[in-house]
Amino acid sequence: MKKITFLFFLTFFTILYTGCQDNGPDYPSSDNPTVVAATTEIYGAPNKKFEIKAALADDLGLKTVRIQIPELSLDKVITFETDPLLTTYNLSYFFEIPADRGTSEAFKIKLTVTDVSNNSVDQEIKLRLDGEFDAPAVTMITPKEGAVILLSTSNQMPVNFTVNDNSGIDFVELKCDALGINELVQLQGAPQSYTFNKTFTLPVTAANYVLTINTRDKFAIPNSGTLKINVVATNEYPALYLCDQPKGTNLTTDAVGVPMYFHEKVGQDFTFKYYADSDNKEVYFLGQESDFAPHCFGLNSSGKLADDVASSPIVLPTKGYYLIKVNPNTLLYTVTKYTPTSKVWSNIANGLWHDDAALRRPFVSVCGGGIQGANWDTWNAWTQTSLHLANNSNNPYQLVGEYTLTGTMECTFTGQWWDPSWRLIKNGIATMSPGGNGNAKYPAAPGVYKVIVDTELERAFITKK
Repeated sequence: MKKITFLFFLTFFTILYTGCQDNGPDYPSSDNPTVVAATTEIYGAPNKKFEIKAALADDLGLKTVRIQIPELSLDKVITFETDPLLTTYNLSYFFEIPADRGTSEAFKIKLTVTDVSNNSVDQEIKLRLDGEFDAPAVTMITPKEGAVILLSTSNQMPVNFTVNDNSGIDFVELKCDALGINELVQLQGAPQSYTFNKTFTLPVTAANYVLTINTRDKFAIPNSGTLKINVVATNEYPALYLCDQPKGTNLTTDAVGVPMYFHEKVGQDFTFKYYADSDNKEVYFLGQESDFAPHCFGLNSSGKLADDVASSPIVLPTKGYYLIKVNPNTLLYTVTKYTPTSKVWSNIANGLWHDDAALRRPFVSVCGGGIQGANWDTWNAWTQTSLHLANNSNNPYQLVGEYTLTGTMECTFTGQWWDPSWRLIKNGIATMSPGGNGNAKYPAAPGVYKVIVDTELERAFITKK
């Protein structure tokens, strides 16, 4: 009798314990869940992320989805909420392929979807690592971004560019609605390289135009790209730039000041102030900011100013400051050396923060964005000594240093409470504050840059180190 009583209570407590442990709700039987993958074949590449996309559904409710690639050590389970039950879910999961995998490898992605009734279905997706994800590369020969076409000289606009793509080019399209240009070139045989070269006639009215180049490749999942080129058709030059770099230099590598924007313009008379940091400094004058073509003013074989990409540089014989006047229409120029009389900001590197202005010694640092360590607080500019500029021992009108840029930058070079300060506005102009115009934003590739603020020229030069 005691044995029977013991067994009864043992059974009772076992049932009670088991019931207490099963706190989850019971769901009725239901249909199997469904999974519809966005594609049955995904292209990836080593060290690159790819996306797994699928539509999941269940008539009662989804419980989990498991994502597996054993060879890549991927085993991810996503658990869904059950209050309320989720009947549909758009899966979007990103995974980065390890860098040490080979482009010839292929794997199977296994998706296992389970509903709340514990019905499960599997879906396999093929993963290939020989993917190509870049749009066709366009190399613009002419016109370059911001090119100036002088209508008084010619109203012809040559358009010349090359397109390259490893998987082959499907089509190339050139459009400009304002000029009625709509050129579609459908390429046969998927060539890896193509050159477009055609001349268009511009109207005699001065205007700005945008050329749009659209491309697409022949990869299994096509990659498309768009490039826009701004062109200025004008009867006179809106700007000139002084360039002291050798021909062939990429003028878009530096962040600010290369080439240098003019200082004054009256009609077509352009005036520059310029500092030659060495004897026999060679300079040109450019009609556009981003390239030596199409308008490059230098000296011809007779020593006269000429608008010719093949021209020779103008040589400034000795180190120092120069006042240079250039007229691109009359092709006349003058060069005059001068001695600056503006304020010299000396002893900058030994500045001192002090509430009493009489006891303060000026320092110049930087406030802004896109510069490592910088923000818009002048106290931060003081405490971050790596941002401080120093006097150039070779030129008392220049403050120099190095900054690490993290991307698009804007800034003001400043002392305590913005005294003194130079606001960096458009075209590399560093005006002493207070002054008009807001800070300009300059796109820049991340990296270390040399910084020169020339207080006499009121120009900043931020160049890739």
